[in-house]
Amino acid sequence: MKCIAHRGWSSKAPENTLAAFRLAMEETWIYGVELDVHLTKDGVPVVIHDHTLERTTNGNGFIKESMYEELRKLDAGSWFHSSFAEEKIPSLEEVFQLFKPTSCQIVVELKQTGDFYLGLEKAVIELIEKYNMYSQVLVASFDHESVRMVKELDRHVETGFIVLGQPTMLIDQLNFTGATSVSMHYAYLTKALVSTLLENGVRVGAWTVDDAKVMETLKDYSPHMHITTNKPEQFLKVSVASS
Repeated sequence: MKCIAHRGWSSKAPENTLAAFRLAMEETWIYGVELDVHLTKDGVPVVIHDHTLERTTNGNGFIKESMYEELRKLDAGSWFHSSFAEEKIPSLEEVFQLFKPTSCQIVVELKQTGDFYLGLEKAVIELIEKYNMYSQVLVASFDHESVRMVKELDRHVETGFIVLGQPTMLIDQLNFTGATSVSMHYAYLTKALVSTLLENGVRVGAWTVDDAKVMETLKDYSPHMHITTNKPEQFLKVSVASS
């Protein structure tokens, strides 16, 4: 079972910041990180979860209506703790630069909805190509049309789609998107479903798993699953206890 740190090590540092990513990167037992990407008014892919700024910064308004340099002036850490007051909203390029020398995997979730961010897919692909991150990056989204577009723009990019609610017609969705990875809420996973997907060469991920007992159950499903968690420390305890 592989640990994916949700928005970095977000129980120890403000989510989707370089501080949270560095903490995850330092631990060899953490397989990768998950992060969220939006597009600024001037076309820069930036890493933040919400479409708006209020929850995790001292700014306000929509990401898509903000210029990148304006976002760089905001405090993206104090909401978590005053010791993180210097944290900024990172660009996706900064994150790629941070992880490039490592073997850490990156799940890039596109926060796309229809055509809300025109050019988001292309901008992300250009960065993957620029830093040759093909072996480290998986691009995913709840918007399955966005996933399909990524694959059409660059067939070498590994892609996955995220399922909201009860999974249905998974094979049809895999064929539609060209994806090789599926991620869904852990409550909808069964041992039989996990086995079927893995046997067909599909990577399987569960989100967002912070409870140790749930982790133990999922580990029984398959040791090859990816577990996305806000609390990698819980994952470590489960791994040590079962070793």
